[in-house]
Amino acid sequence: MAQDGPAVAAPLAEMSSRGDAALLMPGDRLRIDLFERIEPEDDRWAARRRAGRPDQSFYPRQDMTGEFVVQPDGTLPMPLIGNIRAEGRSGAAVAESIAATFEAVIGRTARVTQSLVERPPVSIVGPVRQPGIFRYVTGMTVQHVLALAGGLRRADDNWVRVEYAREQARIPAARERFQRLQVEVQLLRAEREGDGDEPNLRALVGVARNLIDEARNGRQRIREAYAERRATLDAAAVAAQEALDITQDRLAAAAVGVKHREERLKALKPLADANNIGKPVYLEASVQLSEANERRLAASGLVADARLRLAGAQSELSRFELDRRVELDRLLAQRLQEMGEARTALQSSESVVTLLAPEVEADTGALASFDFEIVRRRGNEWERITATPAAVVEPGDLIKFEINRNKIVVANQ
Repeated sequence: MAQDGPAVAAPLAEMSSRGDAALLMPGDRLRIDLFERIEPEDDRWAARRRAGRPDQSFYPRQDMTGEFVVQPDGTLPMPLIGNIRAEGRSGAAVAESIAATFEAVIGRTARVTQSLVERPPVSIVGPVRQPGIFRYVTGMTVQHVLALAGGLRRADDNWVRVEYAREQARIPAARERFQRLQVEVQLLRAEREGDGDEPNLRALVGVARNLIDEARNGRQRIREAYAERRATLDAAAVAAQEALDITQDRLAAAAVGVKHREERLKALKPLADANNIGKPVYLEASVQLSEANERRLAASGLVADARLRLAGAQSELSRFELDRRVELDRLLAQRLQEMGEARTALQSSESVVTLLAPEVEADTGALASFDFEIVRRRGNEWERITATPAAVVEPGDLIKFEINRNKIVVANQ
């Protein structure tokens, strides 16, 4: 919806009086009044009242009277008679076409009046206080549209300077945080893959050496703690393996002892049966076999315990490695997310500073510091026209302008 502004407002009647010479374009709004001619034989009562006057009467056709808008295809839609070609023609020519088409379709003559009510609005984008769309008035210039938009957004506006200073102050800390996270991500990736970190770190252009050293030292302390814990677990696993080897040796020795006792008892049994040896000797051999079996059983229990301790040590070592891997993955994902957020914050601050810097640096009260461009429709094409503040705009024009930093440099010199 077009915005009105008192700076360049003109009486609508004046605009309508000039509208006859204007060539219509899509978006134009016309007021059409159509009066149908009634012949005397069709209106005898009117004929008696109009004795001595021209033998014709005109009656308004309310169904064909009103405001109509030229469509994007360049036609003016009219009830009953269809679309009338309007683009590139004057309002008077369109009125004649409406009358001729009415006569051809309805079979009666008509008198048609027209007035151009409203032209397509103009719009403006750039460093103005209120960019937007505004009502077109005949003869308006770029500077008139600037006035409707509230004028240039001056650098001495408090919010511009405050926002510029605030975002400029944020950039160093945001950049350092982003670079620090970059280094940490590379270190974590190298640590996770078991690769050296130097090649990756050398690729980080622009990162201060102290940030790299600080991040490396921090991860080095963590790696040393991991290595110390790993060494402890390795030692526990080695000790458990050694204990298992010792108990297995004891079990093997106990098994040999049992075998010897069994062979001795087997050799003594025929002698005991023949009473060649006394029973005490045979009983003593039996007791020695029982004791050997007990030692073998105890050794078997020790072997089982040693195997259990070894399995526990190996399981703890595997769990430690898995936990370390999971922790590295979690930490890497967290740092990647933080790095993305830091990059967004840095880019946001840099964009704001880039956007506001010309306004702070330039004398924004001088139109000479700006480049103006008008985007104008020509048929189905759009053309870009270099303009000045005094350039006359046409209906539907888009005005674009921006600060020319080269002009600022020249002015400051």
